[in-house]
Order: sequence, then structure tokens, then C-alpha cells
Amino acid sequence: MKKHFFALMIVVISGTSLWAGGGKEAFRNYFLGSYYFSEGAYQQAENHLRRAYQLDPEQYNFALAYALVLGQLKKTTEAEALLGKSKALLTPRHPDYLHQSCLQYFVAGMINIYGGRYGRAIAPLQQAIRLQKELNFPEERATILNALGYAQVMNQGRGAEAHNDLAAHYHVHRRDLERALLSFRSAFQADVQNTAARDNYLRLLDTLQLPPETIVEDRIVVEDERDLRSYQYANLPANMQPLIDFLDYDEVVFLLDISGSMVMEKVSCIGEDRFDVMRETALLLLKNFADSTLVGIGTIGGDCGTVPKLWHPVGELSRVDLRYALEFLYPDGTTPLLTILQATPSLFSDNPNTTKGLVFISDGENVCRLPGVDICEWASSLAAQKITINTMTFLGANLDNTNAFAEYTCLAQNTFGSLLYLDGNRCRLEQYRFDLVKACQLTLPALQRVACWGGVRDGLWAIFPE
Repeated sequence: MKKHFFALMIVVISGTSLWAGGGKEAFRNYFLGSYYFSEGAYQQAENHLRRAYQLDPEQYNFALAYALVLGQLKKTTEAEALLGKSKALLTPRHPDYLHQSCLQYFVAGMINIYGGRYGRAIAPLQQAIRLQKELNFPEERATILNALGYAQVMNQGRGAEAHNDLAAHYHVHRRDLERALLSFRSAFQADVQNTAARDNYLRLLDTLQLPPETIVEDRIVVEDERDLRSYQYANLPANMQPLIDFLDYDEVVFLLDISGSMVMEKVSCIGEDRFDVMRETALLLLKNFADSTLVGIGTIGGDCGTVPKLWHPVGELSRVDLRYALEFLYPDGTTPLLTILQATPSLFSDNPNTTKGLVFISDGENVCRLPGVDICEWASSLAAQKITINTMTFLGANLDNTNAFAEYTCLAQNTFGSLLYLDGNRCRLEQYRFDLVKACQLTLPALQRVACWGGVRDGLWAIFPE
């Protein structure tokens, strides 16, 4: 097959046009806006998220992110108007409709919290939590539950008053704290690494003088037949379960980054280089594909225009031969992603009735440029061919990797795929989706026991607004 690669590339490149979907510059601004939001630099976040939305107002996540940062900056009217407009982009035909609907309610709740309208935040947050029950996103669920608990405590009206020799304050009753305690407990139980949920939960336990209890994380239990058993592989972290989403296709093509950087960096928590982890990840997936799944493989390495080391369409190699090819793979060159990615659809069959998944594992960004071709706009054409790109990267979601994450994000979003990154510190795969959710962590202000109204009421606390 390799001898046909260059001829195929000429056909692919000459037939390229601008496809519907956000271009790389829009996704670059989206990533930067998300990053600055998570760092608390909200004005910088607004600038980038506004630019992303202006470049592509049809991208649902761009509209949602821009509305969220407007809300954070107390531009409540603008935020609500934009959020309302984003509903027109929400369609039940979208593969991720349930999650998108959940995010719509979550952002509505956060806009109200940021605007000090805590009572109006509760209903949309509760609706988001109901939708979360059908989604396996525990970190996200924890953040939403934590926001609900925060709103339940803070929902004490607008009229802070000064009396009993105390500065202006709101009153909080025991029943409100007990209600919020349940939300914080559920949040902490959904994700025991959520420090805001933990701190809020412990604060209310202390405030209500309740004994602490052991919290066991309530992650959804995976059936034995769907357990990937990554512990059987020496070079893999123990929890690789998010890769489950990469399995359920009629046809799968591995697109593996074999550039030199893959052996120059190690996955810190296990002390193995990225290349070996990439190889064993592919072997793990290969072992877990259904017997009926047709599997192909291509590699990204060398330089722009280099013939791939491996280039085999689905069904050409047996599972035994694929395993052999993976075990004897070696690193080579740079990351000419775009030129090879454009030829990858040829590795799938022409059957219009099969679902097709591309498993892309990499630690770099595209180094090849083609005049007039935007990798993100081009990726939208794959969705029309029923090709989904699922990406696993070793890079962290930080400023140094802005261009790479701009590409990864658009490849996933424009083809309805998933993006996972291996967190070397926590030693587990993390989903990178609407990442601003993680940045919406709220912590309660100090609560002070008071005896207002002559001490008639039992169980009364005060919150002192800043």
C-alpha cells in the first residue's frame, strides 16, 4: 500500500476545499480563553473567547464559553442574551446532544450565581444534575453539585442588614446548611479530588457540629467484560478506562505518532517513555476490539511527504500481524500530521453503512503546512464520511501546547470524537471537553453563629458580604 501513498496525496490535496466548521485560529483562541479563565485572568479570557466566537459563531462551545466569561465579569444581560442565542445551535441530532444540554443548564446556573441571583441558579443546576445521571463524567458532576450547594447556602435574599452590633450580613438557617451539605457530600463523593467540594463539605460538617464520615468515590462501576485490564501491561497507568469510548466502531484505524519526541520524554508517574506507552495503548485496544471490528494502521513520522512506516487499510493485516507490527515499531522524524491525516480516509472501506473510528495517539502538533488548507476546517469533512477522530495525547493542557490543543480540540469536536490527555502527575487519562467547567469551583465564605432577634431562633448563622 505504501507505493500508492504519494499518488493518493496528490488527489487528496488537489480536491481540498474549505469545509464547514471552525478553523484553527478560532480553536486557538478558544483554548487560550479557556486557559486564562481557569487561571482567573477573566479579562484576557473574554478577549480570546470573544474572538473565537466572532470567527465561528456556529460553534456551540464557543458561544457557551463566551457566555460564561461574560457572566463571570458581571455582564449578566449580555451573557443571558448570548446563552439564549446558543440554544438555536442545539439539535437533538447531534451525537453529544445530552451533554450539550447539560452544559446549557450549567452555564445558566453559573451566570445567575455570578450575578448574585442565587435562587434563580438552583433550578438550572438541578436540571444539569439530572442530565448528568445519564453521563459518565464524574469530575463534571462534582463541579455542578458543588455549585448547587453554594447557591443553596447563598440564596438568602438581597437585603443584608447591620444589627446586634454586627456589620451588614445575611442570615442562613440550619435547614439551608443541611440541604447544601447533601449537595457538597454528593459532589465530594463524585470526585474526591475536587478540593472545593471537599472544603465546603468539611466546613459545613464543622459548622453544624456533625462527625466526619468516610467518603468512598462513587464512580460508575464498569462491567467485567468492559474492563480494559490495563494492569496487565507493564508500561501503562492502572486506569485507562476512558479508552472504552475508542472501541465501539465497525472499522478502526490506528494513526500513531512515531516522531523522535516520543522517546525523548517520559510519563513521569510510571517512568516509561511516551513511545512505549503509546505502543502498549495500541496493543491494549487491539486486544479489546470486537472480533468483527476491522482494524487498519498508519504512522506519522519522518518529514513532510515521507512515506509512512506502516500504511495498511482495515482488514489487510490479521490481528497477529498487527500485533507484530506494533511490537517492532521504532521512532522516526517529526510530526507531518496534516499531510498524512488527509490520506487516512483511504484506509477505511467504502461501505457507507459502517461506523469508522480513527485512533490518533500523539505528543505533537502538525509541522506541515499546505497552502489554503486549514486542518480544522478540513476535519469537518470526515464527519460526512462517518469518520470520528478520537485522540489521546501526552501533552498537558497548558500555554506551551496551545497550537497542539487547538488542533486536537477541533479534530475531536468537528468529527464528534473524544480528546484524552494522560495526566502524568495523577497517572490517569483525563477527558478534555468543555474544560471551563473544571474552573468553576466555588468555595463558601466564612459562616458565623449569631443570636439575632433576641436569640429566639435556634440554628442561625450569618454571612458577611464583601
